[in-house]
Amino acid sequence: MWQTNAILHGLGFLVSFSIFLFVRDGEWQKIGEVNKVYLLGGVFGALIVFAVMKGITSIGPAYSVSILLISQLLVALIIDSLGLFGVEKVPMNLNKVMGIGIMIAGLIIFKLK
Repeated sequence: MWQTNAILHGLGFLVSFSIFLFVRDGEWQKIGEVNKVYLLGGVFGALIVFAVMKGITSIGPAYSVSILLISQLLVALIIDSLGLFGVEKVPMNLNKVMGIGIMIAGLIIFKLK
């Protein structure tokens, strides 16, 4: 699975780099000025892709993708509500909590036999 993950991200790099060379919307010399936190996106991407591939083989595609979506929404909710990574704080409200709760309940109902 790691070989597949490496190929996937390697191809993604080649496509991204090709687009960068074509569009030329930045200067190569300024790469050192990039916020280092943004570099974690690639690390998290590789881990997420590996986890999804492993989850699909062990618990099935629908269940593993559902868990992935709920997890991403929870992390996004935390980032928004705390204003992490320089984003504007968006207050958490009952609608958002209920939405996540309904998704979790739906996942539980989906998994019940």
